Amino acid sequence: MNFITLIPAQTAQRFFLALFLAFFSTAVHCDVRQAIAPLTDPSANSDHAVEEALKASKALKPAEQLVLQNRLRLRQAAMMMINNQFSQAREILSTIETASPSGAQAGLLMAESFRLENNTEQAKNWFLRTARHFPYRPQTLSGLMSAAHDQRTTNPGLSLALYQEVETQSQFAEDQLSILRASGHIDPLAVIFPSEINDDVRKTLLKNCLHHPELNLLHASSRLQEAVATLLQLQAQNRQLTEQLNALTQKLATYQKQRSAIEATLSSNANQLTSLKEQLVPNDFSPDQTHIRQQLTRLTNQQTRLHAQIAFIDQASESLPGIIDKIDRQTRQLHSAAMAQLKGSQVDVETVLNKSYQAYLSDLRNLTAEAKLQRAEIQISASP
Repeated sequence: MNFITLIPAQTAQRFFLALFLAFFSTAVHCDVRQAIAPLTDPSANSDHAVEEALKASKALKPAEQLVLQNRLRLRQAAMMMINNQFSQAREILSTIETASPSGAQAGLLMAESFRLENNTEQAKNWFLRTARHFPYRPQTLSGLMSAAHDQRTTNPGLSLALYQEVETQSQFAEDQLSILRASGHIDPLAVIFPSEINDDVRKTLLKNCLHHPELNLLHASSRLQEAVATLLQLQAQNRQLTEQLNALTQKLATYQKQRSAIEATLSSNANQLTSLKEQLVPNDFSPDQTHIRQQLTRLTNQQTRLHAQIAFIDQASESLPGIIDKIDRQTRQLHSAAMAQLKGSQVDVETVLNKSYQAYLSDLRNLTAEAKLQRAEIQISASP
């Protein structure tokens, strides 16, 4: 598959936004250092430090402000939960945008806050809501498992349904990962950019790659960001070539239709010429004979023009396939060029991809097995 055609135009701008905090340089602006202090400095782990960091974050750019403020609110809510301030923590968590990179963690913390208060019904609702909104993530599915465990005694039917949800999501994600590795290896482009696998599964795998504890995907592939820019340029070229290819293919089809129509006209004209020549009387210049001669002249001229059109179409039809093949070769070369951009860091990139893939797959398999086991135990205990 040629994944160049699948790259969204704004990918380079949004690439790896979720983890940009990890890549601030040491020479950052003082407002940034102050804003991220509670996230990087253990000594700044206090309510006051978080409040000061939130104030400092208002001076940041909108994108930085969005990510930092939500991360800080997560920290603030977690500290409140440690102090059993669950209602206050939920008020903080409710201000975090669901669509933000911190949305899933906020949902899980919200569910956990209810679980710690022994409010199993609300905990279940939030675990389920988070798992449905952020599907195929081991963290959210583990939350569902906790909710299912809480419901086993009081509501075994609901517990079965929750285990089934975990099994369904885990099994689906496993199947999608199998598609990703169907060819025997993982194409980095199929993980970095939208591809044939489910996008939620792909994004979860990509996030795991970026969070890899041993290897940093961005650092390991220092030329990867340059490759992204190159890929976007190649995408534009590929789009132009594809448009040319489509136009030429349509033109060839039009020529073929025109040729068939011209041949039919030539045949009809030939019959008319034969009939008119049979009606022609030598040295007779009566009005009827003059009209016949005029028709003969007109049809003869038309035949000449039609033969010329046939010759042009035949010549074009002979040259177009070669042009189409050339454009098709250029399109394939673009994909090869894109992969060449990744070659320098390919080994490290593939190492991160393979390890993250295996870790993700292992989590999914464990969740699937655990959900099946728990469902079986409930069903056995319920049988007479």
